[in-house]
Amino acid sequence: MQSFWDSEGALQSVMRSQLGPALEKAQPRLKKLGERAANEGCAWAATADAQGPTLLTRDRNGNRIDEIVYHPAYRQLQELGYGAGIVAATYDPKLAPERGNAPKALTFGLGYLFGQAESGMYCPVCMTDGAARQLVKHGTKALQERFIPRLASMDLDRLYTGAMFLTEKEGGSDVGQCVSVAKGDGEKAKLYGEKWFCSNVDADVIMILARPEGAVAGTRGLGLYLLPRTLDDGKTRNGYRIERLKNKLGTRSMPTGEVTLEGAEAWMLGGPGHGFHQMTDMLNLSRLYNAVASVGGMRRALLEAMEWSKQRVAFGKKVIEHPLMTEMLFDMACEQRAALHWSFRGVALLDKVDGGRASEEEKRTLRILTPLLKYVLGKRAVSVCSEGVEALGGNGYIEDWPMARVFRDAQVLPIWEGTTNVLVLDAFRAVRKEAAHEVMFAEIERCTAEAPADLQARLGQLLDEVKAGLATLAGDPKAEHGLRDWTDRAALLWQVSLCCSKKLGAGSAWDLRAARRVLSRNVPTGLLRKDPASVEELEGVAHLA
Repeated sequence: MQSFWDSEGALQSVMRSQLGPALEKAQPRLKKLGERAANEGCAWAATADAQGPTLLTRDRNGNRIDEIVYHPAYRQLQELGYGAGIVAATYDPKLAPERGNAPKALTFGLGYLFGQAESGMYCPVCMTDGAARQLVKHGTKALQERFIPRLASMDLDRLYTGAMFLTEKEGGSDVGQCVSVAKGDGEKAKLYGEKWFCSNVDADVIMILARPEGAVAGTRGLGLYLLPRTLDDGKTRNGYRIERLKNKLGTRSMPTGEVTLEGAEAWMLGGPGHGFHQMTDMLNLSRLYNAVASVGGMRRALLEAMEWSKQRVAFGKKVIEHPLMTEMLFDMACEQRAALHWSFRGVALLDKVDGGRASEEEKRTLRILTPLLKYVLGKRAVSVCSEGVEALGGNGYIEDWPMARVFRDAQVLPIWEGTTNVLVLDAFRAVRKEAAHEVMFAEIERCTAEAPADLQARLGQLLDEVKAGLATLAGDPKAEHGLRDWTDRAALLWQVSLCCSKKLGAGSAWDLRAARRVLSRNVPTGLLRKDPASVEELEGVAHLA
């Protein structure tokens, strides 16, 4: 592969729409990362996955050190990702001309390119950004000055990476069951307890939930703390142990471990009544990262499948020229293209919210869009990556080829930051508490109004069905079993309608072709497809703006 940036006109179109004039200054950075990620980045990712990190608990003198030992390929990936400015794009003043008024667009554009090569380290990148954002919003000036420049550093010698420790044996999705305790009054506390699923376990700056002594049960009693890996002298280990690393299905390049807190010193960012809500803000940023990672995984699967199909000859012609394979690849391309536009709609809204430029309606739109993006695209990534494995046949199943790893890595996407059912319930909380469905329907109607007549009619009919379905659910307090079906249909409608909107950065002929295919695939109107794809159309949707 030559470049993830050059090969995807749709991404270039999205960046042009969101960065505006700043794209001229940002493009060299995007282009360079697109080239490096597609070449040495892919090679380093394969090595880091095969030669995963190990935990060294003690040095040769028997002293507890809890050091994670990485293959050099992982360090090269860190230099590639952090060095390209994925996190710095939001916070480093030197990058202001490149980000303009859309820092998250640049951050996620770079992250999307990197994530096509490597999924494991994309998680620490996400949490490093999240830690910096929490400090911007909730940290004291002293904490901001101490940590943000290092979290945003592009120099590995100065870099601090971030993490988020939530899960305990007592509760995963049910965070309110957290039993870790914070002892002490005032700004600092000592934390005691266990955390069960800690990704980027050797992070320098950890956002962690614990319950101050005497606080009420449930999420209302939780506090949010900043836990540094070392004490104020920068050398002494803080008071926690890494017990072991998880043996994971995927994202094996990045260490996920179990941690025991033994009086670890931490700064309180938000006490009971505030801590959990502050952490959900970081969680929602991670959900958006998850959605963009999902689209990146889909893109990598599509590229691998197309590359193989152009080279492989079967039954007298290239595999890509067989109509059934053309259809399969076209479905993958259309799903990925629609997902790209939908996910970066969330990025655009986040830029407005963080920049203080969002209306109340836009804030509510982001509130319901975030769980929908993470839920739908995480599930869709697994499906598309599975098709990628199948496209390569037996070689797709063999670890010598990249598709097996891409597929393994995709499976965590529906799990991280909330499983499917948790996200459906979260979306419905936004409906019931904030009437978020009203702004969702309004955006769908605006996008549908820009659609060609045939799509406008089908989308209008589907919107009527979605509205009627919500009314039925609202009238039945025992209808929780139907929430997921309704969410699937509403999310599909939103995604497809967005492809029709030039005002929101889509609306090209190829976007409309993708919209028609995604809609006909998921809401069939007859037994046989009436829109067969050609190889030329496949190339167009996959590559052109």
